Amino acid sequence: MAIQTSEIKWYKSTIVNDTSGNGGPMSATEIPDGVKNNVWPDVPQAERGAGSVKYRKTFIKIANDDDLTLLSARVFVETHTPGDDSVVLMAGTQSDTQSDATGYTRCYGAGDLDANVLAGDASIAVNVESGNASGASAIFQNGDLIRIADKTSVDAVAGNAEFLRLAASGGVTWNGNKATLTFASGVVAGYAYQASATRVASVLEAGDIKTSFTNWQKSSASGTYDTTGYPLVGDNIGAIEQTWTITFTSATQYTCAGESVGTVGSGTIGSGAFAPVNPDFGKPYFTLVNTSPPWGGTWTSGDSITFKSHPAAVAVWERRTVPAGANSRSGNKVVVAISGESA
Repeated sequence: MAIQTSEIKWYKSTIVNDTSGNGGPMSATEIPDGVKNNVWPDVPQAERGAGSVKYRKTFIKIANDDDLTLLSARVFVETHTPGDDSVVLMAGTQSDTQSDATGYTRCYGAGDLDANVLAGDASIAVNVESGNASGASAIFQNGDLIRIADKTSVDAVAGNAEFLRLAASGGVTWNGNKATLTFASGVVAGYAYQASATRVASVLEAGDIKTSFTNWQKSSASGTYDTTGYPLVGDNIGAIEQTWTITFTSATQYTCAGESVGTVGSGTIGSGAFAPVNPDFGKPYFTLVNTSPPWGGTWTSGDSITFKSHPAAVAVWERRTVPAGANSRSGNKVVVAISGESA
């Protein structure tokens, strides 16, 4: 089994606007691929004249029904905008908002190869868009993983693409908007590239994308639950970012509620798995083993368990900068992509 391209889906954040509250948790609204204004609104003439900086938060979700993990996920700008504006990526959290993102300085973006490269070369030069060079917000930093590609699109069969690591010290030097990138010791370009057809991107390394649970806390004098032998089970499609509270109404019965979704059902010890369904996707938020083995001791009315669930999704902020006096550009777009492996 493997994760299919069709199972990697983009979702909007709960709030989408230009205020400090923009962002927040993942919504159930999927972002269609290749559709105009799927992430960014048009830039009217007044905005182009004055310039602007706007933020949009997206979530890349691994909607695999076998609950496979996307290993060593890598997110990058595959093709930067052809217009005067520029779009960079920043790592987000499952719940942060624009008020947080405005303080983020580590940015990831893409530029164009400055000169032809031969297989075996240990360094390359890249031209980046204005504002993406040097300083804390430069899109290339020492030790970065970068992607070099001359394919016509991220999924194209023809052409070459590879990931290479920059040196941890002296890996990046700037001359205006041109970055000279020196690879780590022993790392060289695997292919030859033509400057006219090659993009180079810094890569946001997102780690493994999977459902997970944290902050398990029990409030009971003598009730127990064996989370080691019977861990909570996540669902790639149904899981969301949420704090859950299980509250006992008797020695064997309980209700469950989420901080934002409210009550999602009730369960009884010994009655089988407790798997409340996410109505947006028809899949469980999580599954709790409900048969006797994990439950022990004595539970009483008012006892509780709280825990936090995390979806199989990575949060990515996109920041669009439109310089003052920018020209109009029909068909302007940016292409953001993700790669990874599945076991």
